[in-house]
Amino acid sequence: MRDKLSIGYLGVGRYIPSVKLTNAHLEQMVDTSDEWIIQRTGIHTRFILGPGETMLMMAVEAAKAALAKAGLEAEQISYLQVGVNTHLRFPSLATLIQHELAMKNASAADISAGCSAFIFAVENIFNRLHTDWMLGGEKNYGLVIGVDALSVVTDWTDRSTCVLFGDGAGAVVMGPVESGPILSIYTRTQGEFADLLYLDPFLSPALEDPETVSMKHRNGSIYPFLRMEGRKVFAVAVRTMISDIRSVIDKNNRLGNKPIEVGDVQYVIPHQANLRIVSAVQEGLKLREDQVYRDGVINYGNTSAASIPIGYVDEWDKRPGALEVDVAFGSGFASGAILRRMRGG
Repeated sequence: MRDKLSIGYLGVGRYIPSVKLTNAHLEQMVDTSDEWIIQRTGIHTRFILGPGETMLMMAVEAAKAALAKAGLEAEQISYLQVGVNTHLRFPSLATLIQHELAMKNASAADISAGCSAFIFAVENIFNRLHTDWMLGGEKNYGLVIGVDALSVVTDWTDRSTCVLFGDGAGAVVMGPVESGPILSIYTRTQGEFADLLYLDPFLSPALEDPETVSMKHRNGSIYPFLRMEGRKVFAVAVRTMISDIRSVIDKNNRLGNKPIEVGDVQYVIPHQANLRIVSAVQEGLKLREDQVYRDGVINYGNTSAASIPIGYVDEWDKRPGALEVDVAFGSGFASGAILRRMRGG
């Protein structure tokens, strides 16, 4: 039987759209203020799609940056997974990215798991790369992209949600590494909370009259908006993220890796949903403020599936050899965590 292969990140990249949306702009749209937004969310600015920018463009540019950092060409990628929740069409965004990057032989698919979609996608690639090695002795590469454009599904008259969200994309190249391995990944869903954070339906059944089995000439539709029960989400989110960090550590220990404890974790990159949530997770884990990434939510707002890989670019190579955890939660209360070492050290 082959020895276990160390798989980690070889390169990271991101794309931030061109239009900066400040709290002052939002003061002109809804009954809010800079003070109110910062006090309740910690967000100062966020960026949204500008003229000529699309989700596909953001994803492709983030992928190109990650590939360049890794020193690889797109045709060397065997697997592409895209964590995304706002690509409301088919074919999948992953296949469109595959075409743009000329990745002719890659297997490509989207993952919809709320703001945790990036972690679910990393887990899929991690498992496939391990399987290729253990069963066939193949050392392959994967590309994971987290991208969302929540601005397109935000109700800009609802101050409880429109102050939170921004657009963006982040990407990682995964493959065999000499240092900086992913140690364990943990994911789960809690469907009982599906009604706390969701997107309006935007299609209706085609059947018009069941007696005559006649169909509508054109399906009726409404424009879909994001809906959220913020206070209820907060409580479940904090509890879930703290629990998932403990669970990914427990999984590492069960896998026979060097046993660790929560106190051994040196840095956490949480989903950048809201600064109050980030701070509550920090306090729950008894970490110092400088041990938890928060620049993302302050500068970019909640970028959904893109928030963790966007953060990677800020934190790349800052703590060689450090033990770190990424953790996220999202709609459907899909959640998860990644335990990894930073390369070097």
